[in-house]
Amino acid sequence: MDKSKGFSNKEILTLALPIIIGGLAQNVILATDVYFMSGVNELALDAVGLAGLYFSTFYTLGLGFSVGVQIIIARRHGEGSIASIGATFTQSLFFLFGFSVFLWLLIAGTGPFILGPMIHNPIIEQQALQYLEHRAWGILFAFINLGFRAFYIGVSKPNVTLLALFLTAGANVILNDVLIFGKYGFEPLGIQGAAIASSLAELCGTLVFTLAIFYQGFVKKFGMFQRLLPSNKLLKPIFSTSLPVMLQYFVSHLGWFLFFIIIEQSGPRALAVSIVIRMVYMFQMVPFWGFSSATNTMVSRLIGEGLSSSVIPVLKRISLFAMLAAVPLILLNVIFPESLMALALNKNDTNLIADCIPTLYVVSSALLFFAVGSVWFSGVSGSGNTNITLLIEVLTIAFYCLVAWFLGIFLKVDVAVIWLTEPLYFLVLTIASLVYMYSRRWEGKSI
Repeated sequence: MDKSKGFSNKEILTLALPIIIGGLAQNVILATDVYFMSGVNELALDAVGLAGLYFSTFYTLGLGFSVGVQIIIARRHGEGSIASIGATFTQSLFFLFGFSVFLWLLIAGTGPFILGPMIHNPIIEQQALQYLEHRAWGILFAFINLGFRAFYIGVSKPNVTLLALFLTAGANVILNDVLIFGKYGFEPLGIQGAAIASSLAELCGTLVFTLAIFYQGFVKKFGMFQRLLPSNKLLKPIFSTSLPVMLQYFVSHLGWFLFFIIIEQSGPRALAVSIVIRMVYMFQMVPFWGFSSATNTMVSRLIGEGLSSSVIPVLKRISLFAMLAAVPLILLNVIFPESLMALALNKNDTNLIADCIPTLYVVSSALLFFAVGSVWFSGVSGSGNTNITLLIEVLTIAFYCLVAWFLGIFLKVDVAVIWLTEPLYFLVLTIASLVYMYSRRWEGKSI
């Protein structure tokens, strides 16, 4: 590696591409549930979409924590502190498991009191709560998987993550087909079957990660599971880095959830359009999440190696890769919108497909802003200044929700117009991140 450049283009892609492919597999979980429900009826589609968003809002707390752990592990990797990597992973894994038990009870207990009153349609409300009842316990395995993912990406070895996510996604597709419709002698469970399938698929991922980390000898190499009792010395830097990221992710997804609650008040069709568009949009955002996750690791590792001067040049090159990835996705949306929407639905509903296309054009305009903004925003968090990322996120999400409320509730505009808040949000996020990184106030931050 040329130290003056930080990371070569090959090294950037070697780390980012497995994360991108793995992200595609991870998104299959909710997308599979939505796809199968679209073949049942539109209200079931709406119910799974909203309940899945409610579950994901709590899931992002674990995701935020794991990003903080990933940053710490990457920093220790850059510093050459092998023993600290294993101890950090062990402490974080036990915390994630305990936290997941608490969130399981919280999700199951709060759903009827929070999610229920926010949904206007009683049928959607009933089915959403049925889905949530069986999806809640899946967070136990989802959080453990996040801990493993933080380790593998933090040490720049994401291939096992890729394998685990593919097997998780494959299991979810098969289990959905069996449990929803009752194939091979199983009782048809409908929307509850979709939730059970997703939770069992997460368990499959946990088994793969657990077997792999022992098989590869990483337990011995990094000294994992040698200290099981909580250590303040180890947990303090983890929490100081992770807590702002957890809050940032939670606030971000809460804004996303409130956005869909606003759309739900426009009627079942507007909500169905938005859920289908979100499914497509989430898949198309995966390349940028991959580059974003790689950015976190690379920036933290460069600073750990004393190469702060290489950070901005690396961010520029990763941004270029992200923008190049956005171009074919935008062209796909613009040139073949009907085919893309038909592929996303489990039925030939020409009216729903036609209603989705204007919103698809709107989210296409958001992809380029997200490509750039996600990289520079991850540069901020990768530098260890997670308090700044939290501040940026809170301010931009507040602006996002205010604009969505004004368009959807006050003006009562068409659903495609409400979605204009998405490119506006990423434009603001991009500008704020660029300003902070070029200010170089992040230099000298220790974690």
